[in-house]
Amino acid sequence: MNTIDKISRFSVTLAALVSLGALTGCEDNDFDPGSRVTGLRVLAQQADNPYARPGEAIHLTSLSHEPAGRPVTWAWAACVNPDSSSVVGCLEKVARDSETSGASPLLSMGVGLTSFDYTVPTNALDGFDPDALPLAQVGLVSIACPGELNLNGTGELPFGCTEAGTGRELGLDEYVVGIKRVYVRNTDRNQNPAVAQILFDGVAWPADVTQEVDACDTDDNQFDDCSKSLSHKVAAVATPESFEAGRDEFGRDFEEQVVAQYYSTEGIFEDEVRVGDDPETRFVARKNASGQELTMWFVIRDDRGGVTWTERKIRVR
Repeated sequence: MNTIDKISRFSVTLAALVSLGALTGCEDNDFDPGSRVTGLRVLAQQADNPYARPGEAIHLTSLSHEPAGRPVTWAWAACVNPDSSSVVGCLEKVARDSETSGASPLLSMGVGLTSFDYTVPTNALDGFDPDALPLAQVGLVSIACPGELNLNGTGELPFGCTEAGTGRELGLDEYVVGIKRVYVRNTDRNQNPAVAQILFDGVAWPADVTQEVDACDTDDNQFDDCSKSLSHKVAAVATPESFEAGRDEFGRDFEEQVVAQYYSTEGIFEDEVRVGDDPETRFVARKNASGQELTMWFVIRDDRGGVTWTERKIRVR
């Protein structure tokens, strides 16, 4: 099976996993919510230039968590103006370019390599139909493997992730393949949003303060099953400058939509995502979290590829 066929097969498998996740998330309340980080996760990736110019350098950083403490091997690849902006579309473009040039599809690889530097090709906008220029982009694919990564995978992808010590090839649900899209523009810019402050019960929550909370008496995943008196209000407040508006280089007016996302190593959020101009949600610690110190992540995103984040600690009595 050649590389393109493997990636096509991967697309079917990935779609099946997404569909399964959607079904189980709706039908069974025993599953962990998406905001609870219990395994290897890549929660966000930030480009210092979400809108980059031809020939410009991009620095990418990742927000990730590996609770088991395993060394994570990271690999990076890039696709310029793929036919599809999905992970699969980008990987197909990477595979075609690699087969044409004979070069490795991976541009960088190493343990703990959560950041990546890439320069947009100077010809990234050459030959574009003027009407299609808003679609010009670079896809930066990342692979986070909690083991050994190689280019001789036997599964759905043209690489494999094997468990250290046993050599077992991990399934798609055991490592992370993702994409960060960076739009290529001649003049437009997009600034990443910024955190103005984090609030806990309406009061500023500094990064060096660990909040203490009581646990509820249940371990299920329903926020309302825990006493409201044990819940606490949290909010990731974006700076006013994070809400950009104006007219782009194609003459289109825009007004950014900003959202705040909430994650933690345990507990339940009443709302895992809130709009940026009303970011407050509520949080409860489950019984299982008693005696633990939890990490909570706050991720603020805009709808033009900008993102930022911060984290806080909570101690459960």
